[in-house]
Amino acid sequence: MIDKIAFLFVEGIKNFTRNKLTNFICIVTIFINFTILGTFFVLGYNTDNVVNFFRSKYTFEIFLNSETSLDQAVTLKNKLSNNALVTSVDFIGKEESAKIFYDEFGEDIMEVLGYNPLPTSLKVNLEENRFDSNQVNTLIEEYKLNSLIDEISYQGNYIDNIESRINLFIFIFLVLVLLVIFISIQTIGNTTGLSLSNRRDFIEILRYNGASNLFIKTPFFIEIFLQSLIGSLLAFFLVKYGFVVINSYLGVNIEIDNYLWAWIITLSLIISTYASSKSMKRILV
Repeated sequence: MIDKIAFLFVEGIKNFTRNKLTNFICIVTIFINFTILGTFFVLGYNTDNVVNFFRSKYTFEIFLNSETSLDQAVTLKNKLSNNALVTSVDFIGKEESAKIFYDEFGEDIMEVLGYNPLPTSLKVNLEENRFDSNQVNTLIEEYKLNSLIDEISYQGNYIDNIESRINLFIFIFLVLVLLVIFISIQTIGNTTGLSLSNRRDFIEILRYNGASNLFIKTPFFIEIFLQSLIGSLLAFFLVKYGFVVINSYLGVNIEIDNYLWAWIITLSLIISTYASSKSMKRILV
């Protein structure tokens, strides 16, 4: 049994070192395809972060007029909090508004003007999962009629359009991923078929000696494993350090999943095994 395993392993290594051109083509194919897939994975991972960022902006701010008392503001806040579209309402007093002004502009409004003209406001945080732009617009129009309210600031329509474009990008991303996987399966299957054809005499000798199809396939699976491992590792290092360079030179913060290497290698092995199995079934009848 150990002799058989050693023989299969040695033959797999021999196949890998013997078929230099075929293996080079397969490794380069896996490298290119999984560099593209790895790039898509990173972009998809960060697209999710972008969507969550915009969803966190599902808010509108109500600026109260100067005559509104604290009790009236609290009553309005409680009324808004009970609405099904609203998750929470934050009360922002004049002092907190001055602090926000200082954080954004680096100047003390009291020192600049001698008084604080900033209004009291309510920041309304909207329900993300059941978000409906039409219902939110209706709610805003309803509160605009309230005499306590001076102005309502809302950018939700722009955010909704941006998220629609992001969803379109995600759809295109999935289509491209499937296309790259399909190309990978076809290319790896063809190179496996070429390798099997080059070793037809060896296969016939094994069959003559009563070897099973699984026994014959095993050295080729070892060869495919090495191709996938090398090609996917090269792809991972290029994707990872490519984005590190992009982050460094462009000053952006593109995040890379800590398990990207595992996704790329595992998917490469699955696709390569599936593609080569299909090719072997056609040849080893």
